[in-house]
Amino acid sequence: MATEPSRRPGRPGARRLSTRTLLIIAAFGALGALLLILVAPVTAILAALFPPAYAVAAGVHSILPFLARRLVGFPWATTIAFSLVGLLAIGFTPLGALILVPLVVGGAGFDVTLLALGRRGPLRPWHYVLGALVTAVLLFLVSLPVMSPDDLAVPILLLTLLGRMAGQLAAAGIAWLLGDRVLRAGIMRAPSGERGDGGEPVLHP
Repeated sequence: MATEPSRRPGRPGARRLSTRTLLIIAAFGALGALLLILVAPVTAILAALFPPAYAVAAGVHSILPFLARRLVGFPWATTIAFSLVGLLAIGFTPLGALILVPLVVGGAGFDVTLLALGRRGPLRPWHYVLGALVTAVLLFLVSLPVMSPDDLAVPILLLTLLGRMAGQLAAAGIAWLLGDRVLRAGIMRAPSGERGDGGEPVLHP
């Protein structure tokens, strides 16, 4: 079972990135990279033919990094997992090192959102919803420079943004539900070791 992240003396609620936690995040990052490489040919076709469809499908890449954050509770788990996905997949995607830009931006946006929302209590599903929406907007913005001029028409842009929102919300929902299953099964413990009013494990950022 995963150990609870340790706290720094004099800083209540602060967490240190333990070796075990880093290994768990790295495992999610490696699986995410493999998934990205496997689906890259399909998503590349979708991006060329109809960007809104690509925006929805690309949400699959957020499931594992979101799940890593749900399970280990380290505040920057999503950013680290996304960074590892990009680093491991650099040589297998047409974007090369540029793949790191959307991944790191999206991961950081999600983590910062949860940090801000989780200051007053345990993380809830709606926190993940807001985090997913933030990542959707950020991913939409960073994708604009690489979209073709023909795809910059207002209807396509609006559909692409909606597609990003749908894909990221689906990823957040799947990650939350999978995390619940793992925690309830006792495979891993909620990192904070605390419980909510309903008796279920909850996570603090």
